[in-house]
Amino acid sequence: MAWVEIPEEYLITDERIRQVSVSGLTFCLVFHDERWIAFSRKCPHAGAPLDQGWCKDGVVVCPYHRQEFDLKTGRGAQGQGNFITIYPLQIVADRWCIEVKDNFFQRLFAKL
Repeated sequence: MAWVEIPEEYLITDERIRQVSVSGLTFCLVFHDERWIAFSRKCPHAGAPLDQGWCKDGVVVCPYHRQEFDLKTGRGAQGQGNFITIYPLQIVADRWCIEVKDNFFQRLFAKL
């Protein structure tokens, strides 16, 4: 696992969901309830891009079918039976970073 810096141009605190790509990971990022949250970029229900959705009352709402996901746990609303991934964030050397899993294939092909 590695911590990868999130470029500053995405760190705007206007509560708009942004899609971000770093080190082979594409995810959504939002500043909601006075904290940064990183989560899956697609809705597991129908693959909708969650950066086109919105946040309200601690949940992200899918723009296609209004599926809702808790921004703390990633769990879908009762009855949905699905979830999104919530990615760990932390400050490293005064920069916001996301934890990226070390992928065997990325390491293999990086050496070629």
